[in-house]
Amino acid sequence: MRKISVAIISGSVGKSPETIAASFVFDEAYRLAKTGVEVHIIRPKFEKDSFSYGMRYHGLRTKVDLDAIRFMLRNISTYPPISILRNPALIYGENLYALNVLRVIEDHRVDIIHAHFAYLSGLVGLLVKREIERTHARVRPLVVTLHGVDVLTEPSIKYGARLDIRVDAIVKEVLNHADAVIVASKATYKEACKIIKESSKVHLLPNGVDTKRFNPSLDGSYVRRKLGLEERAVVFSLRAHEPKYGLEYLIRAAPMVIRKNKDVVFVIGSDGPLKSFHEWLATKLGVRENMIFTGRLSYSEVPYYYAMSDIVVVPSLQEAFGLVVSEAMACAKPVIGTEVGGIPDQIINGYNGFLVPPRKPEQIAEKILWLLDHPQESRQMGINGRKVVEEKFCIDRRIKQLIALYEDLLR
Repeated sequence: MRKISVAIISGSVGKSPETIAASFVFDEAYRLAKTGVEVHIIRPKFEKDSFSYGMRYHGLRTKVDLDAIRFMLRNISTYPPISILRNPALIYGENLYALNVLRVIEDHRVDIIHAHFAYLSGLVGLLVKREIERTHARVRPLVVTLHGVDVLTEPSIKYGARLDIRVDAIVKEVLNHADAVIVASKATYKEACKIIKESSKVHLLPNGVDTKRFNPSLDGSYVRRKLGLEERAVVFSLRAHEPKYGLEYLIRAAPMVIRKNKDVVFVIGSDGPLKSFHEWLATKLGVRENMIFTGRLSYSEVPYYYAMSDIVVVPSLQEAFGLVVSEAMACAKPVIGTEVGGIPDQIINGYNGFLVPPRKPEQIAEKILWLLDHPQESRQMGINGRKVVEEKFCIDRRIKQLIALYEDLLR
């Protein structure tokens, strides 16, 4: 049997794992390639074809393409009527991208179209699928992986692409005409099933962690020395400074913790638009000296920051899955996470960490203090978390499930 060939449509995946923005897409594609799947990644960038980490990368050929205009006119009926009320240049760009994806599929005899995010990539995949059907060519199944912002919404923080009714119409069209839709959590599964008429094509494949890269034997002492934290208790959070990640509530929990334990230091390893506000808030609350804002961490640094921490906190207001929870658990760290999205899929309350309601800094503080006051139980929770990851959230397990889905669609 000829090996499977897949076209991955993703606007943000990089050519190395250091591209943090879509490292989850890179990791999955890279592991597919390692198992023998022929991987083609098509990005909406004007770049020459290249080869990196065992995968072929393809870009757009030219900005002005008459064939793309013809392609757009042929496939304009794919768009829900309300979605046409957008910038014509944007619609042209979507079709230019789709035409280039189609060329890769035809040139390389690709078997599967796999789009990450319902919009933009899912729409591009649907345009390609419709064009193939129109020309009576060999059918290629369309797989769409949802990542949260494309299906979940949180109006209070203006989170979610579907808050725009035009994009909402596109997402519904894409998901109802895809051959398979992949979600990573029960919360995303539930939301997807509200949209998709055939719930049988929604597949729950939990995200997975590289359990070799993230493991309990890592030595975080170098990071502690670098930050001057050799003898301090460390609470770590690896979330971007964005509204949906709720870092404000972790910072508001800090004074309650420090009043009872002055040796605690909070380390936030990320960057983002709210970073200055969070630094100001820490100063206003009188805890700036107990907080370290590292800025963006590199791909290679991240595991060692987990290793040097005593507790990991994920205070999100919305989270499709929250892979950082499993990363921390793989390093045998107890995790405090909010009861949103995919976090409750990973944390068994009182077994490998604690679940708290979102926007409740006093409860975050209470759980931090309990873990610090009960070091033996805290260590056991970390050990339990590692077991949970090995059983349910290992990347190799997800890749096997994904390949099985591909094979099923090609039968």
